[in-house]
Amino acid sequence: MTTEEIFSKASNSKYLIIEDNELDSVLKSTEIIREEDTHLSDFIRLLKVNDTLFIQEITFKKEVLLRKMDSMKDADLFIQERLDYYERKWDGCGCKIDYYE
Repeated sequence: MTTEEIFSKASNSKYLIIEDNELDSVLKSTEIIREEDTHLSDFIRLLKVNDTLFIQEITFKKEVLLRKMDSMKDADLFIQERLDYYERKWDGCGCKIDYYE
């Protein structure tokens, strides 16, 4: 898929799973607003494309997910929630992240 197709599909779905080799072109064609190391599952990134925000993350199954965010506030809350989950996992909470919700 082209990056335009990827962002179009991601804009019109809850999330989009992209191929590993597509991630490089996605990152090159976006502005990376925020990037956080999860220390367990690569990085979680806030991307901006033509005034649209997307979250990019990698699941424990090594799937690259891209999801559209409605606002900067929603994106910040989403990232903080994910980072909180990862922090609790370090503490051995046994909690699970539902990447597909």
